[in-house]
This record gives sequence, C-alpha cells and structure tokens, in this order.
Amino acid sequence: MSNAATADTTTRPGAEPLATSPAGPAREGVPWYVWAVLFASTSVVLGVLWDISWHRTIGRDSFWTPAHMAIYLGGAVAGLACGWLVLRTTFAASAAPERAAGVTFWGFRGPLGAWVCIWGSFAMIASGPFDDWWHNAYGLDVEILSPPHTVLAAGIIAIQVGAMLMVLARQNNSRADSPLAQLLFLYAGGMLIVSIATLATEYVAFPNM
Repeated sequence: MSNAATADTTTRPGAEPLATSPAGPAREGVPWYVWAVLFASTSVVLGVLWDISWHRTIGRDSFWTPAHMAIYLGGAVAGLACGWLVLRTTFAASAAPERAAGVTFWGFRGPLGAWVCIWGSFAMIASGPFDDWWHNAYGLDVEILSPPHTVLAAGIIAIQVGAMLMVLARQNNSRADSPLAQLLFLYAGGMLIVSIATLATEYVAFPNM
C-alpha cells in the first residue's frame, strides 16, 4: 500500500517530483560576480574603441576623459568583484566546496578566473598614471602599443580571459546544461576577439583609413 502510494505520487501525470536531497535546484542562476566581470569586459572594450576615436578626432586633452573612465571603470569593477569572491572563498564557512577547489596565492584561495581578473585589474590601474606620465613626457603616441598601453592591453586581455574562465567554471559546475552560461561564454570570448582585433589594426593596412 505504501509502495503503491509512493509510485502514484511520483509517476502521476502533472505531479511534482519529490525532492530526494537538499542539494538545491537542478538549474542555478548566474552569480552576480560573473555578471560583474562580463560588464567590466564590455566597459573596457567600449572605452578602448571610444578612446581611439577620441584621439583621432579631438586629440589628447586630459586623463579624465569619458573614454578613459569607461576603461578604468571596467578594471575597478573586475578587481573589486573578484577580490570579494576571493575573500568569501577564503573565509566564509559556506564556501567550503569552492575553497577546496580554489587556487592558493599568498594564503588566500579563489577560483583561477578570479585571480586572473585581479592581476588584470592591477595591471590596468597601474597603467593609468604610467600612461599619463608618458603623454606628458613624450606627447601623443606614435603607435598604439606604447609601453603603458602594452601594460594596459595585458591587463584588459587578462580580465577577458578571466571572465571566460569564470563563466566556464560556472557552466561545468552546474547541475544541468545552461544555455545562458554557454551564451555568456561565447560573449566573453567575443569581447576577447574584439580586443585582439583592435590591437591588430595597428599592423594591418586598410585602404579607407
């Protein structure tokens, strides 16, 4: 009687399946820090394209241009979000599974993608005063890959690679296939391709430029 009732409850059309474990839903949402690094990647790309246009039409007028603010906003957002994630993974009691799977650096533990983003954020922020000093000392850049811009580009690419790693880790740890995570991974990869293509235009001749 008990077995029949159980079978009827779990197989009856339209009935909700019984929860067999408190592990949570089979499908999970994307955490806010993943959205944050994707926003940072987008802000950086838009800022770089805006800055190139700004230099070609207006020239170099100040460090505090809107284009520069968009670039460094992306670096700050990625650094703060991933810094929070590392602190949570290191110290929060509820983050034991993430801590066990994390990467250790200077006694702190966090996902590999977060560490890559943090390094990129530091590189981007350090390139800001370096670039300002460079322009004041030598004027406008002859080439896009000046020393401070090279540091900036390395930081940007690191944030975008870190964003891809964080999305990929979330997708692999999900309990079910997530089309959204797959789309976000493709989007993060697209931002990286745009950045590399933008740098490559320095060495590719276009007849209409």
